[in-house]
Amino acid sequence: GYLTLLNSSADTFYPYTAATDINRQLCRLLYEPLLKTDNSYNISYSLAQSAEVKGKECTVSLKSRYFSDGTALTAEDVVYSFNLAKKSNTEYAYKLYEALSAAARDSKTVVIKLGRADPYFANVLDFPIIKRNSDKITDSDGVTHPPIGCGRFKLNENSDRLVVNEHDPGKNRAIGEIRLINAPDSEAVGHYVEIGAADMYYSDISDGNILRMSGKKVNINLNHLIYIGVNLSNEQLSLNALRQAISSGLDRKEICRDGYYNNALPANGFFNPAWEAVKSVQNINLQANKEITVENLEEIGYNKLDGEGVRTNSAGKKLKFELLVNKENRLRVSAAKIIASRLSEYGISVRVAEKSFADYTAALSSGNFQLYLAEVAITPNMDISSLVTEGGSAAYGIKTANKNNADGKTEPAADTSGNQQTEEKSLTAAELVNGFYAGTNTLADLASVLQTEMPVIPICYRTGVLFYNDKIENVNNSSCSDIYFSIDSYSVVS
Repeated sequence: GYLTLLNSSADTFYPYTAATDINRQLCRLLYEPLLKTDNSYNISYSLAQSAEVKGKECTVSLKSRYFSDGTALTAEDVVYSFNLAKKSNTEYAYKLYEALSAAARDSKTVVIKLGRADPYFANVLDFPIIKRNSDKITDSDGVTHPPIGCGRFKLNENSDRLVVNEHDPGKNRAIGEIRLINAPDSEAVGHYVEIGAADMYYSDISDGNILRMSGKKVNINLNHLIYIGVNLSNEQLSLNALRQAISSGLDRKEICRDGYYNNALPANGFFNPAWEAVKSVQNINLQANKEITVENLEEIGYNKLDGEGVRTNSAGKKLKFELLVNKENRLRVSAAKIIASRLSEYGISVRVAEKSFADYTAALSSGNFQLYLAEVAITPNMDISSLVTEGGSAAYGIKTANKNNADGKTEPAADTSGNQQTEEKSLTAAELVNGFYAGTNTLADLASVLQTEMPVIPICYRTGVLFYNDKIENVNNSSCSDIYFSIDSYSVVS
């Protein structure tokens, strides 16, 4: 009836300042959010009864819930936590970029004002809720106590284990205690994982290194897009047909398998393929399509091969490019080499240029590049405007598309909206993004135009991994929002 997990005793259990990943994950058990998203980005309400978005306003109604000290949750506690989240240096602040302010309408209702309309804003409301001012409680020695939460567990007096929060609705779950092992640094974490001292261990594999633990594992979908960025100021790369040729020439399954060791989902569009809302509106081929690739290249006049097997046009212009990659990320370097090898089969020569992170980012900022391989973390509201609209924080090389560019041959984009697409197809990706948030374009419209215009070339979405003991069952829907999503249904077999 208990689990053993790792923690750092030198770190805090305050969710807005915890520095180690192991403590940040344990905070998910101590503090509940308004809502969570599961592994398919569906909303699951926690402390919130509902979250309704209308225009530039989100109204949240609260359930009747209690903190671990027995006091009732109020809207003022949510507002207090919202303000802490907004000013913190955490993922929660990053996700709440659209939120301007929060105020209590009454004891059970919170109204959040937004800087712009966003139909999926509620997806980011997974910031931890703490009791108002409980982060300021200290003991007689002036040491600050962990704040009070509405979590499934609470910290015991010795801070060496998590015990059941008697005020939590799921208090009768099979797992009644979390025993903690102090792992003060990454070396200790690796040791304890390797010998199986911990019952569960999660990694987002951000550095490319995987600590393997015996037992079972489940992949955690991350909204981290791996993509090829394109300098649209380049005469050749500004041609839509060439970008389409590069896209259709790639085997995304191969890149996921050999470049990311199956810790990625091949991208069939710009949005995460695990997201239910886009499963019928994205259809980029996951494997290479030679016919479409060659057709696009020949359409723009690259129908000859030189002595090196590189395609040229009638003016002798060659399809030779440089692909920048950060050499400090070994998985991305591996993926870049696979991309270069695959494209060479079609006469597109790509030289992989491995650069330090400083040199890599300097090249992007100055516009001194042709192609680059990168990763961007997309917030759970699925906002990709920073990547595909001119002036966006990740939109290196993006400029307003020329509607007179040579059209590339694409796989027909699905249209499930039932609307006529003639007018929308004339819009650029930037215009569609803005129209989508204004409510004048559908998600199907946006997915279709992005796939047709191809301002960047989506490759895959990375996944993390949760390892757990063979004796633990019913580990379902673990997600980046809460790796312990289904702990109420866990059971331990003897």
